[in-house]
Amino acid sequence: MRGFLARTLAMTVIDSAAFSREQQQLSGTIAVSSLTRLFDQLADQSGSAEWKLQGGVDKIERPWLNLVVKGQMRLVCQRCLKPMDWPFAIETLLTQFSDEAKLDEAEEQDEDLEGMLIDPALDIEALVEEEVILAVPFAPVHDQCGGTEGATEAGKKPNPFAVLAGLKTRKAE
Repeated sequence: MRGFLARTLAMTVIDSAAFSREQQQLSGTIAVSSLTRLFDQLADQSGSAEWKLQGGVDKIERPWLNLVVKGQMRLVCQRCLKPMDWPFAIETLLTQFSDEAKLDEAEEQDEDLEGMLIDPALDIEALVEEEVILAVPFAPVHDQCGGTEGATEAGKKPNPFAVLAGLKTRKAE
């Protein structure tokens, strides 16, 4: 192994700068059940996420990581409170910096830049989890909820102003 990758039983760890400079690639699958920080937003823990990480260096010699995550999980619809499938596809380019001051300066100059500090022990599964958390909708809802019986019944009730209009016409007679 080249020194940029270490595998343990529970996680894959890389030296982010070395991984990028050597233009390495890794991929894998992570079960939704292991994304513990998402549990409060999930309807259940089924599903998985496939990830691919690629490293490189930009024109001005800054190391970067390109992370692509695709998968599906079941969230809770905030309208009907029933489970809903949420397919996702996330792609993030993270430019790496050696210190916070350089990162802040670069982000001031380019508001679209997504940066991170170089990490000699970057946990890829934690990075994947963080990107999925950032992508989860704040209040997920079905396009059309099957569980909104109250709303459809309200649409069938007579308009209270129609009753008043009927009273007004009787008074005029």
